[in-house]
Amino acid sequence: MKPIILIALFLAAALLCSQPAPREQVGPLPGGGFLLNSGWHVQPAGKQVPLDTFPMATALSRDGRYLLVLNGGYNPPSISVLDTASARELSRVPVADGWLGLAFNPKGDRVYVGGGSRASVFEFTFEQGKLSPARTFVIVPEDKRTNRDFIGDVVFSPDGRLLYAADLYHDSLVVLNPQSGMVIDHIKTGRRPYRILFHPDGKSLFVTSWTDGILGHYDAVSGALLSSVRIGPHPTDMVWDASAGPAEAVEGEARAVARIFVAAANTNNVYSIGITAGKELRLAESINVSMTPRQPLGMTPSALSLSPDGKRLYVACSDANAIAVADISQDRSHVAGFIPTGWYPTAVRVLPSGSVVVLNGRGLRSYPNLRGPNPLRTTEPVHAGVPAP
Repeated sequence: MKPIILIALFLAAALLCSQPAPREQVGPLPGGGFLLNSGWHVQPAGKQVPLDTFPMATALSRDGRYLLVLNGGYNPPSISVLDTASARELSRVPVADGWLGLAFNPKGDRVYVGGGSRASVFEFTFEQGKLSPARTFVIVPEDKRTNRDFIGDVVFSPDGRLLYAADLYHDSLVVLNPQSGMVIDHIKTGRRPYRILFHPDGKSLFVTSWTDGILGHYDAVSGALLSSVRIGPHPTDMVWDASAGPAEAVEGEARAVARIFVAAANTNNVYSIGITAGKELRLAESINVSMTPRQPLGMTPSALSLSPDGKRLYVACSDANAIAVADISQDRSHVAGFIPTGWYPTAVRVLPSGSVVVLNGRGLRSYPNLRGPNPLRTTEPVHAGVPAP
């Protein structure tokens, strides 16, 4: 009898194993979340606030009450104004074009946008959460503009006297006088300048070079290259950390007094660069944000933010649909965990309250092309083509 039972059990198991897996279809999942057309399952944590297409950058008002978001997807570019207390979009203002650059002036009453293919910087006034278009700082006149004229990141000098804009395809920074709106200088950088970050003393600045894979350090007045550090392929965002970290100085080397964290999108790493009192740069540490020890490239760390206490670093891992949370308070930084996000996070910002804001570049689900293939639509019986005129 026992052999018969064993054979029956074996046949039942074989029958079950031979059954085809349930069909997976792009769309909402029974247990929550969404199955994307890429095969990823996304189910983001926290409250989700609808925005326009491909939000890519944020700027926080001085009082912390308002968060601005630059949208630059297939819809015409726009700026969303969000109330940070209620996490609600208050208004949305169109902008002629925009890519990555979004900044308040130090006074907090004006906002500036890197104008992308318009080769300009757009100015808005800002009062009580209301954005109003103001001036346009034209960098390249329209009749002389080519497809190589493209403006990205924008940053003010700490004293608010000058505005710096990344001129991507000319591998330089444009220096503007915000009073007159006139271009007063150009600073040569590495190829494809991505982000600009000022040293707190205002005398020098740092630029990530997307193509060269370096962090360049430049004199803010003369534009001279002071030093550079090789990071890794496609360095993108960076944040300044006023602490030097807990590690002791290496014998014979000056101790770092601060550090810059730099994300390199074509790696799985964030790099820590130590800065001495004499402004010497030294690669101090690389933080692997992979989910598994031998994971191949593909996390795409592209944006960074520090917690208010400076103990945690939040890393937007765009192709992993997650935020890596790294503990940077120890001798050796390590990833403490991950926060699930929507599709392709492009920016992360920790508010003074401790809330974490994430921009999901592609939203919470995938959509079909408006006139493209649709698996749910019945196939046409005859494809006769278009008659000749």
